[in-house]
Amino acid sequence: MEFPSFFETANKSFFIRKFQGKQTSITRLDFLTGLRFLGKVPYLKTLKIYLPPMDWSLSEFWEVKEELNRLKFGGISIQGYTKEGGLGTLLLLSACSVRYAGRDSEFHIQLPSAETAFYGDFLKAWGIEVEAFASGPFKSFAEAFTRNGFSKEARKNIEDLILNLQSILLTSLSLDGKLKKEQFYKPIQTAEGLRSIGFIDSILTEREFLPDDERRLNENIGYRFYKLQNFSLLPKKAKLIAVVPLEGGIVGGDYSRKEREIGKISAYSTISLLRELKEDKSVSSVVLEISSPGGSAFHSELIHQEILNLKESKPVFAYFKDVAASGGYYIASAAESITASEVCITGSIGAVMVRANLKKLYNRAKVKKESVGFYPYREILSEYTPLGKESVRYLQEEIKRIESQFYARVIEGRKIEPEKMKTLGGGRVYLPNVENKIVDKLGGILDVLESIEDKFPKTRFAVSYELPEYNFRSELPSFGGLHLKQMIGEMTGMETFLENGWMNRDLYLSSVRIHWNNR
Repeated sequence: MEFPSFFETANKSFFIRKFQGKQTSITRLDFLTGLRFLGKVPYLKTLKIYLPPMDWSLSEFWEVKEELNRLKFGGISIQGYTKEGGLGTLLLLSACSVRYAGRDSEFHIQLPSAETAFYGDFLKAWGIEVEAFASGPFKSFAEAFTRNGFSKEARKNIEDLILNLQSILLTSLSLDGKLKKEQFYKPIQTAEGLRSIGFIDSILTEREFLPDDERRLNENIGYRFYKLQNFSLLPKKAKLIAVVPLEGGIVGGDYSRKEREIGKISAYSTISLLRELKEDKSVSSVVLEISSPGGSAFHSELIHQEILNLKESKPVFAYFKDVAASGGYYIASAAESITASEVCITGSIGAVMVRANLKKLYNRAKVKKESVGFYPYREILSEYTPLGKESVRYLQEEIKRIESQFYARVIEGRKIEPEKMKTLGGGRVYLPNVENKIVDKLGGILDVLESIEDKFPKTRFAVSYELPEYNFRSELPSFGGLHLKQMIGEMTGMETFLENGWMNRDLYLSSVRIHWNNR
């Protein structure tokens, strides 16, 4: 069985598929469901998997690895083969009973780490003064623009997060401690090198691993078996579990547009979908699959309130995928329960605002601005006029108000004692933890669905994966009004929107950016 090189993340029309010229793939949820049900196929004793180059996120590799472990512990021997890959590929191989690689295979490994650039002196040299208002010492997003290095608190927090994540991954790569973890620090590994330390069992050619006369299984085989097992000539009406993927930064979006956009969580289109699910009598429960570093605090609150409205008529559950921090955690705190991937980054409960004053830069460029009709606090919206004492006090109060509201939502939704917010809040980021009630369970999306089905053992369920629509607006962003300030946000690697010198970014997972997609 060959694994898919990527997962479909949107519903695409026939014309879009032709326009892209890409081969279609399976959705992640269908693939995971298929792997789960392979364990129920009669007489299946050995599964040989071929791992091509895969553009998956870390949590996707981790979820599939856990499903392979489930099959292995269920008595199925898993033989894995690959000719190239990275950290994720080796994670999948670590779950195999026997591991093979091609003779000249190379593996490029990058464990979670950070090398953050700080622009404090650079911006000052150009006459750009950045003012930051943060709700806690760990909300470090603004430090990249105001300092020459992390504050002591922020560095310790991020270092702890990265080392904890490294430990989890290295434990898996070392086959639960059978190999030395230090062996995986080398960024380039060869098949022969991995065989010499005991990670690879043998080196084979692709034809030796997959002979021409050996039948290949389609990646859909497990899902098809699942469908066959649940087929009935007179089926009972199934209750729907709607799984809603929410991925990207949280923004307001266009109120008049109801279709969801790929790569961002638009509040108004998300609210529209949640209302549809509430009115749909065939939907019995909703699972929010969240992968978001946060965004607008105000629009996070709007989504939070709509989830509470939905909860009045049907249960809502949350699943944390790659990252559910700041606004991502804000909206999830409205759910009945939270299940998180073991390698998900969460927390960052707090708020931050950043303002750039460009007056010195303008002066150097011989540009002068005159203020006309300004009133108290109006200079807050200017990139030229310095902030007065009252405006500074006002922004500090606003940050405290947003932080207090965020804390209140978490305390109410998660049933956490207010005094515990001192150790959970302040902008700290961390891996999910059941003991401190930040999440209820560690696991994958299938574990969430299974827990729902377990509550109603005699009920027949079907799953509806509510993927966003992929259209020509998605393919050609200029159709959607792409302009300079969005381009700047993409180039800096952050969903930052520049408005009159403001970087209006309420909630963000520090200034550290970690690439998970096998790169």
